[in-house]
Amino acid sequence: MRIPRVRLLRSKLSSAMLLGKVLKNSLQFKLRRSALPRFKGKEFDTIIVDMDGTLYRSDANLEALMLAYPEISEAGKTNGEEIYDSILSKIASGEYSIEQAIVEGNKFLVAKKVSKSDFPKIIGRLDPVMRKNLIKALKDLKQAGKTLVLATLSSREFGGALNDFIHEKFGFRFDFVLGTEMQYSESGEILGVKSIVGTKDFDLGGIPVKSKLSAIKDAMASAGKEFDVKKAVLITDSYGDIDLAKMLVTILIKPHNATTAQKVSYRLRLADYILPDNRDLKQNLESIILGPEK
Repeated sequence: MRIPRVRLLRSKLSSAMLLGKVLKNSLQFKLRRSALPRFKGKEFDTIIVDMDGTLYRSDANLEALMLAYPEISEAGKTNGEEIYDSILSKIASGEYSIEQAIVEGNKFLVAKKVSKSDFPKIIGRLDPVMRKNLIKALKDLKQAGKTLVLATLSSREFGGALNDFIHEKFGFRFDFVLGTEMQYSESGEILGVKSIVGTKDFDLGGIPVKSKLSAIKDAMASAGKEFDVKKAVLITDSYGDIDLAKMLVTILIKPHNATTAQKVSYRLRLADYILPDNRDLKQNLESIILGPEK
């Protein structure tokens, strides 16, 4: 009986530590919101979309780990799920920063020689859980002249493959895809992490890290486009983007089966708008960003 009790205690401690961090950030978030002017829909020109948990109801890293480690554990989960849960637990307890988790998580993919040729299989696993109403809204926003940015902490190269899939299936592309850049062998196997899109700008043991905000600014500047935080909207699913959300008008999507991170985000109201993931999602998003139909 001792082992389950220890695990339960560690779980509660990890959750408490994580909640403490989020509460601290949420206070900063709300203070920034009070100083942020409101803008009319027609003034928004850039739409930033999170990938994992937002564009689809899953996580590409989880799906990749489940694909690479499909064996079933004693707990009834795949070994890939067990690895993923362990990494999340280490983030919650403070043992890993998000950036460290990215590096450590990818080591498991390197060990199984996961390669670019596996991307279509992962996308195939994500296809059934794509948020179709969100994607249809993004297509309308692109046609309305908005710049679409897919910004993820996950693999930029995977984001690019997903962008190709969206173009083939839905008929539009994101203008920019930003994310963590991997190192690959000549045959396409993942060898490690080259650079990270994370929560802040710093150096992690020789690996350069940029925040999403810095990555967006740099990418748009390189393309000759101006990025104005006052005219940008962030669409996300949880407090994982709270540092970016402090700067931008934020829309939080609320799914039916929310994760702990998502539930905390809704309860603390870490967004300007919280929209249920239902049949009205497309209309509600377009009403916020484009303004109500006349």
